[in-house]
Amino acid sequence: MAASQSDFQKYFSGLSDIALLEVERKDLVEGAKIVYDHEMTRRGLATETEVSAPELSDGEELVNVVEFESAADAERAQAQLKKSNIPAFIAVAVPTAFAKQAIGLLDPGVPDEELAALAESTPTPEEDL
Repeated sequence: MAASQSDFQKYFSGLSDIALLEVERKDLVEGAKIVYDHEMTRRGLATETEVSAPELSDGEELVNVVEFESAADAERAQAQLKKSNIPAFIAVAVPTAFAKQAIGLLDPGVPDEELAALAESTPTPEEDL
């Protein structure tokens, strides 16, 4: 038995904003897409078809606006921002004291001279105060 428009409406209206934003519109059948788009519009959320996230401009700086301990939470936030046409990037941060070691582990091709220069240019936590 195929799902009806009413079934789709009940399903999508029962989702939280975050859960609704996690739905992959491209994976929905046509009838569900219509209801999904209506629900997104009703809640004031952008749909995937309305926006495409702009690229970062040359020289444009990134600003850290929130931090997550969970990769899943960070990915949900990134998806929500991108659907609102806000470019969003996920970064891995470590305490300053571990920067050189972390870079060496994640990118073993970085020459020791670059790692030393990075370690010297990175302020210590006391210098950040």
